[in-house]
Order: sequence, then structure tokens, then C-alpha cells
Amino acid sequence: EELTPTEQIVLRMVVGAMTNKEIAFAMDVSENTVKTHLKNIFEKLGVSDRTAATTTAIKRGLVRMDV
Repeated sequence: EELTPTEQIVLRMVVGAMTNKEIAFAMDVSENTVKTHLKNIFEKLGVSDRTAATTTAIKRGLVRMDV
């Protein structure tokens, strides 16, 4: 299942090492909304945490890491 555009934005922010609070502020939503997006992202990627989501997203080419 594909990520929604909002989930893609949240995932990019997670890859960028932003906290839930920082993501919520940047998107002008509640932390609970961010947590819901993360839950959906984890489910769609088949992972259980932020680290696994980050590595999976990079491996699948869903996000890029500029070094």
C-alpha cells in the first residue's frame, strides 16, 4: 500500500531526525495526529519503529539522504 502525500512528508521529517513535537509544530497539527500518521506509516512499511522506518524508506527509495 502506498503512503499518502501527508505520510510521505511525515516520513521525510522522521528521516530528518525530527521529533513528533517538531513535526507537529511544522505541520500545524497535534502530536496525536503525527502519532497516527506514524502508526499508518509503520504498518504500510511493515516496521515497528522510527529507525526501521528510516532505513526501509531509504532502501526502497522513498526518501533520499543527502550527505
